[in-house]
Amino acid sequence: MTRPALRRLLWAIEQLRARRPLTATALAREFEVSVRTAYRDLDFLRDEWRVPLDFDPSERTYTLTGPIGALPTVTLSEGELVALYFAEKVLGQYRGTPFEADLESAFRKIQELLPHLVPVSPEQIHDYLSFDPGALHTPDADVFRTLLRAWQQRRRARVRYRSLSTGRTATRSLAPYHVANHRGDWYVAAHDPGHDDVRLFALHRCLSAELTEEPFEIPAGFRYERFMSGAFGVMRGGAPREVVIRFAARQGRWIRERQWHRSARVEVRPDGDVILRMRVAETSGVRRWLMQFGSEAEVLAPADLRREVARELSRALGAYRARRATIAAQREATDGSAA
Repeated sequence: MTRPALRRLLWAIEQLRARRPLTATALAREFEVSVRTAYRDLDFLRDEWRVPLDFDPSERTYTLTGPIGALPTVTLSEGELVALYFAEKVLGQYRGTPFEADLESAFRKIQELLPHLVPVSPEQIHDYLSFDPGALHTPDADVFRTLLRAWQQRRRARVRYRSLSTGRTATRSLAPYHVANHRGDWYVAAHDPGHDDVRLFALHRCLSAELTEEPFEIPAGFRYERFMSGAFGVMRGGAPREVVIRFAARQGRWIRERQWHRSARVEVRPDGDVILRMRVAETSGVRRWLMQFGSEAEVLAPADLRREVARELSRALGAYRARRATIAAQREATDGSAA
């Protein structure tokens, strides 16, 4: 009992510091451990960490009898520290969803395998380590498990899928070749007989999935990395072609800090501007990405992408001008009425 779970100990200390009476039953219920384990945790706080505790036998509650001094360091591996912290943050994103139990189980197993011990003060973790995964889509856990079973058993899955482009829902017979996570969201590369092609499907748009008895084989030459080689993000297309973009010096410094694509090459011009070259098979994702840079990004090639970006910027400008004209007309009408 020299290394009880850090999260349980810190939670117990938070309850005590908030002057809330703490019971072993409450601690056990919060972390789904036995009451006996919870009592051992509280004994550890009192005997090893010297937390001043008083136990009321009649109420079976623990309360603080004095201030809590500096907590001792806890022996954690460097990997455990990162795993514990990021596990907590990731679990926060999925708490209340069907993934919560699976994630907790997986992280517990990871923590048991991590070596390289270093001393860490639990009070200092939040001072220098933070994690913000941003907004995530949460796919249905049953769909996720069904598609994984379909891959393992090489059986097609009948999936109800809602298309992003049309908004329509259709039933598809998918043969999963590969499941991948891209920037926090899950996708499955699967053969779709309706198009006789391998396509990428977002798991959060799969409304339901049912395993069928229809077998399939993954072609021996299929490699997910090759399948996605010309994609920009998760957007795929036909044959890759060269995209050339000029970024103003201010944005150029940011562009140089990241690897935007496997084929990306960066050239710094004498005036500080940056030229980004990459071979991309589908440019609609590039077009949407470029909108965030406004006038500080200019497409030099290909010509059709340059025209598409110009049209998009023109439509945006038109929307702002129309809004400004509407506001001016309303003000003029209001002034006229007042006169």
